[in-house]
Amino acid sequence: MRFNHVTYEEKTGRNSKQIETYNFHKAAAVLTEYGFDCIRLSDDWAGADFLAHHRDTKSTLQVQLKAALVIDEKYLPNAELYMCFPLDGTGNWYLIRHRRLMEIAKEKAPQWFASKRWKRDKMYWSWSGNKVIRQALEEFAYNSRYENLGFREAAKLKEAGHA
Repeated sequence: MRFNHVTYEEKTGRNSKQIETYNFHKAAAVLTEYGFDCIRLSDDWAGADFLAHHRDTKSTLQVQLKAALVIDEKYLPNAELYMCFPLDGTGNWYLIRHRRLMEIAKEKAPQWFASKRWKRDKMYWSWSGNKVIRQALEEFAYNSRYENLGFREAAKLKEAGHA
């Protein structure tokens, strides 16, 4: 049996759960290249959609997954909460502590906090940010460096003492 490639739109439609599932797998695939093992939670736990455990630091991050950059006052009580989101259409995924993201937004995009959306909902989201925000977030960007890791590539890594 052969399966056909489906587009993002075909996969997710307008169903928010399908979009979240798709985004979780995309983000987890990128983060695994940086030493993370991601575990999806069936229900938000302390604001987190998934846990990201790092192999070297042995730390486990509580991560809220979003389809865009989001700052939200409701996440402030959890000082350990990270945000993970795509932003610029390059395949980058951003992983940043929510409180740090708020600090950057206050410094680089103070107009967000004067917006009707912020005043009404105490939250703001952006699909692309602006040039200044994107530059400030560069150090928090993660992208896939590899296409596939097949048996041959894994064997070469093992021979070289990396696996």
